[in-house]
Amino acid sequence: MSTPVTVITNSFMVKSLPTRTYYQYDVFTPDDPKTPDPKAQKRQRLMHTLQTEAHPEIFTPRAVYDGNRLLYVSHVMPNRTYKVHGSNQKAPDDARGWWKIQITRTVGDPIKPLVGVKKFIESGEATAETLTATNLLQLLLSQAKNQASPNTGRAYYIPEGKQPIRGMAVELWRGYFQAVRPTTKGMIVNVDTTVAAMYQAGPLIPICMNVIGVNDVRRLSLRDERAEDFIKIQRHLKNKLIYVQTRDGQRRTKTVRKIIPAPVGPYKFNATTITEHYQVAYSTTLRYPDTIGICTSGKSAPFEVIIPLELCEMVPGQLYKKKLPPDATAAVVGFAALNPAERLKKILPGGSGQERSPVQDYSQSEYLIDAGMLVDQQAITLRAHLLKVPPVVYGQGKRVEPRDGAWNVVGCQLNTPKQMVNWGLVNFDKGRISHDTIGKTIKGIVECSQMLGMNVAQPPNEAVIDGNPHNIRDPILKICRFFKEPANARADEVRTRIKYICDVELGIRSQCLREPKIQRANNQYWNNNSMPVLGGANSVVESPAFKELKSRPFMIIGADVAHPGPGTNRPSVASVLPRSEIIADLKNMVKLAVQSFGVKHKQGPQAILFFRDGVSEGEFTIVQRDEIREVKVALDELWAGMKLDPKTIPKLTFIVVGKRHHVSFFPTNPNDRTVGDKTGNCRAGLAVHEGLANPQFPDFYLQSHAAIKGTSRSAHYTVLQDEIFGGNLNKLQEVSFALCHIYAKATRSVSIPAPVYYADLACARGKFHLDPESDMDIDGSTTSGDRKEFDLSPWSAGFKAIHPTLQASMYFL
Repeated sequence: MSTPVTVITNSFMVKSLPTRTYYQYDVFTPDDPKTPDPKAQKRQRLMHTLQTEAHPEIFTPRAVYDGNRLLYVSHVMPNRTYKVHGSNQKAPDDARGWWKIQITRTVGDPIKPLVGVKKFIESGEATAETLTATNLLQLLLSQAKNQASPNTGRAYYIPEGKQPIRGMAVELWRGYFQAVRPTTKGMIVNVDTTVAAMYQAGPLIPICMNVIGVNDVRRLSLRDERAEDFIKIQRHLKNKLIYVQTRDGQRRTKTVRKIIPAPVGPYKFNATTITEHYQVAYSTTLRYPDTIGICTSGKSAPFEVIIPLELCEMVPGQLYKKKLPPDATAAVVGFAALNPAERLKKILPGGSGQERSPVQDYSQSEYLIDAGMLVDQQAITLRAHLLKVPPVVYGQGKRVEPRDGAWNVVGCQLNTPKQMVNWGLVNFDKGRISHDTIGKTIKGIVECSQMLGMNVAQPPNEAVIDGNPHNIRDPILKICRFFKEPANARADEVRTRIKYICDVELGIRSQCLREPKIQRANNQYWNNNSMPVLGGANSVVESPAFKELKSRPFMIIGADVAHPGPGTNRPSVASVLPRSEIIADLKNMVKLAVQSFGVKHKQGPQAILFFRDGVSEGEFTIVQRDEIREVKVALDELWAGMKLDPKTIPKLTFIVVGKRHHVSFFPTNPNDRTVGDKTGNCRAGLAVHEGLANPQFPDFYLQSHAAIKGTSRSAHYTVLQDEIFGGNLNKLQEVSFALCHIYAKATRSVSIPAPVYYADLACARGKFHLDPESDMDIDGSTTSGDRKEFDLSPWSAGFKAIHPTLQASMYFL
C-alpha cells in the first residue's frame, strides 16, 4: 500500500498559448561567397543589433532567433540582405567589422503554435508540425534572458555569487534552466537553478599564471612554443574573446588567434617595437615587456596584430565546455548543492536583482506579450504517493527494514555468501602506508567479511607484498604464482594498469583502495569494499509486484551508452547486462545475454524487464522503433534457431530511465520530509504521475533515495512497451523502487534501479579493456582545431575482451 501526499514541483502552468501565426526565415546565408559566416558567439549579438539599432522599423514586433539559422517573425517581411556592424553601427562603410546578413523566407508552412501544441497534447503524436510549435514556445520563453546573458539555449547564467575553482583559471556561475514541456493537462514551464563553468574573467596575466600554476609573472617569459606551459596557455586562450583598449579609451572585443613567444616588447613592425608603439600611441609604458603576447589577426590578415598580455582582459561569461578534472568535482557539487527550501525560494517569484526568478519576468517579456502567451506565477501543486519501503532480506532470512533510504548490515550475513580462499594484497604506496596500516587493513577485511558470512582467511605473508607503481604486472603475477592458480584479489594511471592486468590478462577480481580512505576506515567501509570483490548475492528484496515478476523465469537487463567528455577523442562505449544514442549491435548483445541466462538456469526466460539509460526525450520514438525491434528480432531468431515454440517467446517490458532532467519535488507537509536529516527533502519512495504525465508515452517520476546533500532528484521512467504488467504504472513503480534497494556497493537505496547502475559501471570499465602500454589515448586528451571524422577501427582492434573466468561475474563492481 502507498500513502497519499501533496508536493510542490518547480513547474508553472502555461495559462494561454500563443495566438499569433509565425513565419520562418533562414538567416546568415551570404549572397557574397567572400563574406564569412559569423561564429555562434557573435550571431546573437549581431541579430540583436540588427533588430534594435540597424532596422527597428522592420523588426517590430521583434523576431525570435534560434541562435543558429532560423528566425521566426509574426509578420511577413521581404527577403533582404542587411549590413550590420559588430560594435558600431555608425562606422564608415569601408571600416572593418561589417557583416552581411541575408534573411530569406523558407518554404515551410506558417506556424500556428496554438494549433500545433493542442494537437500534440490531444493526440500524443509528435509530428513535424507539433515539434516545430513546441520548439517555438521554447524560443519565445528563453529569448529575453538569452539576449542579455551567456546561455546554453535552455539555461542562462549570471555572475553574481560566482566562485573560482581552486587551481584552475575557471569559475562557477549560477543560473536558471527554463523549459517548456507538454503534459496531458497542457503545457508547463519547468524552472530550475543550475550551474556552469566559465573561463575566468579579468586581466590575462593572473589568468595565465593560474593556468600553469605559478605566482611569479617572470614565468610567463616563455620563448619556446613547444614548452608545456606555452602549450597549456595556448590551449586555454585560443579562440577566446578578450577586451583590448583602443586609442580613444574604449574597449573592443577581439578573438585570440594564437600566442606569441616572449619577449613581446621588442617585437618589431615597420621598424617600431611594440613597447615604443604603445608609449607613443597610447602613452602607456609596458610593465611586463618580457612576457608572451596575444595575436588577434587571422591567417589571411595582411599583417599580424600583436597585443601585450598585460593590456588584455578575458571577456566574462565564456562557457568552459571541456571536461573538468576529477579533483574539481567536489567544488562543483558544493557550489551547486541547495537544500529544497533554498532552491524553491530561488525558483518562486519574489527575488530581486539578477538573481530574481525568470518566472516573475515572463509577464514583462516583449516576446511573450506579443505572442499572447501567459505563464502562471504559482508553482504547480501535485498529488503524489509514498510507496511502501520493501524489506531487504539477508542470510538466514534476516529482514532489514530500510528507513528513509538507508540501513546497516552490521549483524547480518549475506544472502548467498561466497568464499575467498586465495587472496593477496599489493601496496603500491609504500612511502605513506606503513606495515601497521597494512595489518589493520587485512584485519578489517577479514573480520567484516567473516561477520557477513563469507569464508575469508588471513592471507599468508608471501601474498602481502610491496609493489612499484611503474611495474604493476610483476607483483600481481608473484602472488598468483604463489597460489599456483588465479587468485580472487581487486584504481588514474596505476588503477588503469591494475584493472587491465586483472580483468583482461589474468581473470582475477581486484579492488583498489586509496591511502586516505583506509587510514580512517570503519566497518561500513570494509563491508562496502569486501562485498563486491567476493561475488555472490548480498541480499534480496521483497514486494508484491516483485513477487509477481518472480513467479516465472525472468531477466532484468540494464543498458547504457557512456559518451566521452567534451573535447575528448574517444569512442562511446555501450553495455548490456543480464547507447548516435542507439546501441549498435543490440541484437547480438541481447542474444548473448539470453543465452547466458539459459546456460545458467537450464531454461529460457518467460519475461524480460529492460531498463534503458540515458535517452533524451527527443529520441524516445527512435528507440521505441529501432531498439525494441532489435530485441524482438533477437528473441525471434533465438527461439527459431532452437526450434522452440514461438508462443513461449518472453514478454518484454521496455522502460527508459532518465536522470538528467530538472523536475524536482518539495514537500508541503513537514511529516513528509526525510526523517533524521536536515535537508528537508521528500522521503524516499515518492512516486509522481498525475499532473506531469507525458501525452506521448506513459511515464512517472520516482524519488527512490534520500539525498545526503542538496535537493534529491527523482528518476524519470518512460514506458515504451509493457507486456508484463499490462501498463499498470503502480506495479512498475513498485518493481523499480524495489530494484533500487539491491545495489551491491551500498547499504542505501539508490536513485536508479541497480541494473542501470551496473550498466553505467560496465561502460565506465570500457577504458580498462585497452592496453595502457599501447599508444591509444585511453583517457582522451583534449583536441584542438577542427575534428576529423572519427575512426573507430583502431579502437575496435585494440579493445580486448574480458577474461573468460570473469565473463559471468559482476567484475565491474
